[in-house]
Amino acid sequence: MLEGRVALVTGSSQGLGRIIAHTLARAGAQVVVNCRSHPEKAEAVVEEIARQGGQAQAYCCDVADEGAVRAMFEALAPVDILVNNARLDPYFRSPEDSDGEWFNRVLNVNLTSAYLCSLAFFEQAKPRGWGRIVNISSVRSFIPAEMNMIAYGVSKLGMHGLTRAFADNGAPFGITANTVAPGMVITENIDRRLTPEMKERECARIPLRRAGTSEEIADAVLFVVNNGYVTGETININGGMYYAP
Repeated sequence: MLEGRVALVTGSSQGLGRIIAHTLARAGAQVVVNCRSHPEKAEAVVEEIARQGGQAQAYCCDVADEGAVRAMFEALAPVDILVNNARLDPYFRSPEDSDGEWFNRVLNVNLTSAYLCSLAFFEQAKPRGWGRIVNISSVRSFIPAEMNMIAYGVSKLGMHGLTRAFADNGAPFGITANTVAPGMVITENIDRRLTPEMKERECARIPLRRAGTSEEIADAVLFVVNNGYVTGETININGGMYYAP
């Protein structure tokens, strides 16, 4: 399906990003596994993809750094698919961060990075007349946030504004932009964030009474990448926690 296409997935050395990278590689894309630090994790994902017959490479870059983003896009083969997945985990706030420092860090990693990568991608994709942007948001962008989740929710709500802007500006050039907004998702790190009691409480708020799998979210990413007539839309995958109009 995606043979000959290059897909950059930010923040894909672990968690949901890792599964998205695997899914796009299985569909034939050459995947760039991005991380800010811990290159050994990114290389491990590359090796996993290679063992399954896919093509991938690792690229370490702080995607909230404008100069680093520009250098990354100049270094890579032309990117056809951009998945803005990098995020700062809201459960891992350093006790040294003031409220203002934390808010700015979350917005820089979760939202500014998506803006910078999308800008660089857009200029590269325009002359080719084809491109796909997928922004990974969250159900947290729609529901009232607890105090410790405000910065995260605001950053994820901003992703929807990016999607609409790049969808409108990209349409004349064959570039689509869509949002995938997951609810609670099972990843390898969920036990670091939530106790069993917290997980049970969260699942009780979900009409389907369970968390989603990373594979279910990655399927939605693949759908909007393959479907060139969907743009400016939000794909909500949250077990019924939020029903969009």
